[in-house]
Amino acid sequence: MNSATRQTEQAFFRPADACRYLGIGRTKLHDLTETDPDFPRKIRLSPRCVGWTRGQLDQWLEKKTAEVTV
Repeated sequence: MNSATRQTEQAFFRPADACRYLGIGRTKLHDLTETDPDFPRKIRLSPRCVGWTRGQLDQWLEKKTAEVTV
């Protein structure tokens, strides 16, 4: 498999990427960042570049999944 066909795993998710990964819209993402104390805080790379790591989003999803199954 050459580098053109090999897919790399995305490590940093900008808001649009995070929405796709979580299966939610931008409004819901904003709502989560403002109201859910368990939702990970944004990482600010520059004044106009924010996002989350895959690990942060996965941990939040695992916690939410555990809450539902309890």
